[in-house]
Amino acid sequence: MRPILLAILLTGCSQLAPYEWVPREARKGPDEALPRIGVCYNAMFTTPDEVRAVAEEACAGIGVPQLVEQDMRLACPLFTPVRATFACLSPTSEPR
Repeated sequence: MRPILLAILLTGCSQLAPYEWVPREARKGPDEALPRIGVCYNAMFTTPDEVRAVAEEACAGIGVPQLVEQDMRLACPLFTPVRATFACLSPTSEPR
């Protein structure tokens, strides 16, 4: 019985890596047309660098990711409940 429980726990831990998800809707304004991506993660097991790496990969070829919002309440599935929303800015645009 214990080996099965250990296997389940180890499999569950691999599901805690950050991943791309649906971003939060843009607010009305000049930034609403920017490409946006969401990254879901578990704040207990994920570093900011890991979250940024997912955003950089998703924005590749579009621009540079800039954090625009962070949801702390179950915006993503249960084991990765936090969502960071990034705007993909062109390399020539000024940070906001």
